[in-house]
Amino acid sequence: MKIILGAIKEFNDDALLMARQLGSEGFHFNTPPIATNDEDFWTVRALKWLKEYTEKFELKLEMIENVPIRFFESIMLGGKDRDQKIDNYVKTIKNMGEVGIPILGHHFCPTWAWRTSINEPTRGGAKASSYNAELAKSGVNAYAVSAQHMAKFGREVPLPTAKDLWENYEYFIKAVIPEAEKAGVKLIIHPSDPPVKNIAGVDRIFISVEDFEKAEKIADSDAWGINFCMGSFSQLGGEEKVVEMIEKFVSRGKVYMTHFRDVQGNIDDFKECFLGDGRYNPAKIMCLLHKYGYKGLILDDHVPFINNDTRWGHTARANAFGYLNGLKKMLEYNGENR
Repeated sequence: MKIILGAIKEFNDDALLMARQLGSEGFHFNTPPIATNDEDFWTVRALKWLKEYTEKFELKLEMIENVPIRFFESIMLGGKDRDQKIDNYVKTIKNMGEVGIPILGHHFCPTWAWRTSINEPTRGGAKASSYNAELAKSGVNAYAVSAQHMAKFGREVPLPTAKDLWENYEYFIKAVIPEAEKAGVKLIIHPSDPPVKNIAGVDRIFISVEDFEKAEKIADSDAWGINFCMGSFSQLGGEEKVVEMIEKFVSRGKVYMTHFRDVQGNIDDFKECFLGDGRYNPAKIMCLLHKYGYKGLILDDHVPFINNDTRWGHTARANAFGYLNGLKKMLEYNGENR
């Protein structure tokens, strides 16, 4: 297991410097701004620059999660230009392989992550994101990106059904997986967040254990894997669902990245929280990952906003990074002295 820092969408020397100072060996970017307006794929030059920028801080660029929405939206929605967009996605995969960036993450949710608030009080008055199903029904959405794209549905874009999304996913993954195999790049899928069937009239897939089993059969490749967001599965069914995913997929080597985050509440009304305050026991989960031979990445991902913290959350992420590394060290100690 390799615990890293990241989940950043900008170039931030302080974040990478902190990652190295805290002992991280790797870093993770989410939709880094390395494309110009006239490009619909990431070039070798842009990816090489990002990798070298990361390496300046003695960190390995372990993974990139998500391409810009303009690269991918037509692929999810089955737009008229999706074949061109898929061709461009393949260029990104090939270029990542050439540069030596081993993992590309994606989701398949046209309305993105959804929260009805980003200022819900949690421990000590820290602020966290939250979701309430009743508020979501009336269109309340605190995430600007998902709200922007939601406005298109029913106007510019027909409302996609789950059937549409599955057909589009199969078309996409069968086109790109052979190229990922050749390039040596893993393509990993993140669950829809929250994992509910429908929000504001738009269906969602990748909302259950069974959805991931179905996608694995469609892809039928070692280049296909899972971005296992524990927070999403904790929303769905607490520790029981998190454990089920570990037993079914980690045990077979299909998980390459784990988002170690959690929530309080249930699928219809939850808020994110500090590790240890949520629905699963982090120590138990870390032990299970070890038991089933997990050798992938671990990332804190979402963290609450602590008073006087930065936008990225230097303080909160340092807390989560230390928490996870402490669990790992105790696990190693127990193994040596069993």
